[in-house]
Amino acid sequence: MRFATIESGVSEAARTLEDIRKGIDVLNQESVTFSNLSLNDQLIDAYTEASQPDWDGEGTIAIERTTLKLAKEFVESLPRKYQTPEIAPEPDGHVNLEWYNGKRRLLSVSVNPDGRLHWAALIGGEDPRGSCLFYGEAPKTLLHLLRRVCRG
Repeated sequence: MRFATIESGVSEAARTLEDIRKGIDVLNQESVTFSNLSLNDQLIDAYTEASQPDWDGEGTIAIERTTLKLAKEFVESLPRKYQTPEIAPEPDGHVNLEWYNGKRRLLSVSVNPDGRLHWAALIGGEDPRGSCLFYGEAPKTLLHLLRRVCRG
């Protein structure tokens, strides 16, 4: 399946969407799992939503291209056994990634444009929180939390 592209877009948003669409075309031409397509689709949706003026109230910030790229790299650095998270824009320009496994098992990771990952989890009665920089590999702490959230 090929996506129709508009060659006349000149804004930063148009260039970012075009880059993401090109990536999807490449993925469609390869043997790819459904979760990768879901990841790209959700990133496009988050970017599009956050590109609207005051999309979540006055003073909201659009998602930077760098933030989208970092969010995608982070999710792709995770072992394939984990489901693709739910992805949503945040009013401060960050991208939120969430994994759910019942009402007392969830992990929320916020990706900012500087590569910092902020997380909060709910695992039974525990609610660990923290942050770290993302250097291209999934941080061990987040892998541990994700394993605990997803195992049920």
